Amino acid sequence: MKAVVFREVGKGISVEEMPAPAVSGEHDVLIRVRDCGICGSDLAILEGRHPSKPPVILGHELSGEVVAVGKSVMSVAPEDHVVVDPNVSCGRCTPCRLGRRNMCLDMVELGITRNGGFAELMLAPENFVYRVRDRLSWRAAALIEPLACVVHGFERSRVQPDETAVVYGAGPMGLLWVTMLRRAGVDNVFSVDLSEKRREMAKQLGADVTIDPTENDPVELVHRLTDGRGADVAVEMIGRAETVENSVRSVGAGGRVVIMGVSRKDALSRISPFDVMAKEVEIIGSNANAYGFVPSIRLIESGAIPVDFLVSHEVPISEAQRAFDLCKSGEGLKVLIRPV
Repeated sequence: MKAVVFREVGKGISVEEMPAPAVSGEHDVLIRVRDCGICGSDLAILEGRHPSKPPVILGHELSGEVVAVGKSVMSVAPEDHVVVDPNVSCGRCTPCRLGRRNMCLDMVELGITRNGGFAELMLAPENFVYRVRDRLSWRAAALIEPLACVVHGFERSRVQPDETAVVYGAGPMGLLWVTMLRRAGVDNVFSVDLSEKRREMAKQLGADVTIDPTENDPVELVHRLTDGRGADVAVEMIGRAETVENSVRSVGAGGRVVIMGVSRKDALSRISPFDVMAKEVEIIGSNANAYGFVPSIRLIESGAIPVDFLVSHEVPISEAQRAFDLCKSGEGLKVLIRPV
């Protein structure tokens, strides 16, 4: 089968013929992948900013159809349409037992540390496979995984309808944040991004104010347009030290800052401890998702969160390098690789 393989940092990806996986365990689910999205973490893996275990088939934002199942699988069957939570937690370690399975000490990450969805076929354990309605498009279903991550961060933010929020970054997940905030009735939503095209999309999705940080200081503008109060919630989706700093500076008294952007491990931000203390600012990390798949499936299946608008390109697996180039250049928003 054709697959997108990562072998070494700095060497990019290669499309290779790989042995097709087969059901061997009693809880295995074999899936024919229909669509799989390129995530920012895929780009980070190639650059050495995100840990992985090469050689590995990348891809973790996928939709597909069940081909075969192990003898003990009961929740899905051949021909079912499914999505996969790629973060396979052990269920035994202390974080798992405390309800923080996204912090699992023995996590297996499909598409990162074990073969994933940029392939014609992939294996996943039953407990991390979710059935979706047949009428849901493959492309929409492939957006369930990133939405699940946003749902997790959204829950941690504790945002309320009468509050103000600013989102740094208008990539796919930043735009999902804007959509979730607008759906929740947040009073005023700011979106900050360098790209005019992405700022325009944020506006179409309900952002009240879009900010080009090369033309306006986003911190100053957020404070000015909130009569000096600052935002109640700031979301950092870029993964840069300076945007983390701006996120903290953007909030007012009692503000919450949600950091979801993947930065380099050695990156450091300069934050005023006095301001954090005096304004009782909460800095909240949000990593992947814990239990976001079921609500995300419901949101997308119901049409409450339309996601097709995020998909800018669908590219055959034979042109995977072009798909990655579209993401790196910023021309692509959410780029899907279609293996079959």
